[in-house]
Amino acid sequence: MKKTCRRRASWAAAVALLSLGALGPCARAGAPTPRGHWLADAAATSAALRRNGIAVSGFAQIDGSHVLSGGIPGALGFDLQRLFDLSVTLDTRRLLGWPGGTLFIDAQSHSGANVATRQVPAIADPDNMDAAAGTSVDRAWYRQELHGHEIRLQAGLMYVDDQFFTVPFGGDFVSLDFSSDASISTFVLPTYPRGAWGADVFVYPNRHVSFSAGAFRDHETELPYDPGGALVVSEEAWRGRWRGLPVKVQVGGWLDTGRFERFAGGTTHHAAGVYLIASGLFWRPPGAHGGGLGGFVQFGSAPGSVAAVRRHFGAGLVWTGPWAARPRDAFGIAYSDSRLSAAAGFTHPFESELETYYQFDASHGWTVQPDLEYWRHPGGGGTPDSLLGLVRVMLTF
Repeated sequence: MKKTCRRRASWAAAVALLSLGALGPCARAGAPTPRGHWLADAAATSAALRRNGIAVSGFAQIDGSHVLSGGIPGALGFDLQRLFDLSVTLDTRRLLGWPGGTLFIDAQSHSGANVATRQVPAIADPDNMDAAAGTSVDRAWYRQELHGHEIRLQAGLMYVDDQFFTVPFGGDFVSLDFSSDASISTFVLPTYPRGAWGADVFVYPNRHVSFSAGAFRDHETELPYDPGGALVVSEEAWRGRWRGLPVKVQVGGWLDTGRFERFAGGTTHHAAGVYLIASGLFWRPPGAHGGGLGGFVQFGSAPGSVAAVRRHFGAGLVWTGPWAARPRDAFGIAYSDSRLSAAAGFTHPFESELETYYQFDASHGWTVQPDLEYWRHPGGGGTPDSLLGLVRVMLTF
């Protein structure tokens, strides 16, 4: 009992220290910035670079977590991981006089996987920031827009779910379940922390409809072996308005040409699946230009003979600006249900998660986000149902 109390006390102390760093600028927000201060110099330099077509941006992020109940026995106390990301975007029109072109390069440095989240061994990672320690260039691509932005071509090193499988209103959830679809993100999706080389094309015949397709090689997988081959993705999207508010529907399919090991033995060529995402803003305060209540539903499939998650369903709501005095804060809640392959020998036929968060917009690019995740049958095995507490502190610049 005393050991548990000490763990909870250390967890609370760490959360307080992290939050203090983010909330500190709030108290100083009204103070004048001295002329020549390095922050003012940096802002002036950044503005001058942007005028010439060079934009430098990035973020620093710390995730802390603690297994509040369940999980693998012998859980640690509060644990941290850190990520620093820096990107450079070049506008070829401003820089070289070449219209419609964008060159993007992104690098990151990660402290290593969060041990505490590993003690909730869910198939979909409880923390979408988890990665091995190291520094690397994870994205480097060139994009060209043609015919008045009606056609967009892109090639290079990319995260596929920056282009496809993207879930509107799902990006601030900490779990991997809602960043894209779990049926492919736990299988063959090339995404953070390692992109894949490839190319895609987007066609926008009008402001409501888009058609897109891409192919990617040397892609990262969540498998213990390399299937080889290439991933081909196609997505069609429709955008419109419902009661004056924006809505979007995405329908897509994917095919991987690799050689996959079947759970029942032997191998098979190719694996394929489909996905559907519907999202929209449902309500906005009268007279407001931003904020409101939005949400999404998602469905995806993968072949159960080779993929752990054969069907995935998710749904979530996000309320931005829950109070007039806090227009940039956000509250989110989402549910995910992953139906597991019967051939893979799982103890349970499903893994499910309920996640909720509150994101405080502190000041000057700081956000503080407490998060709770309740997992039922994490990993589909014998791990007890688990409650995981997390806090994400981020500085965006």
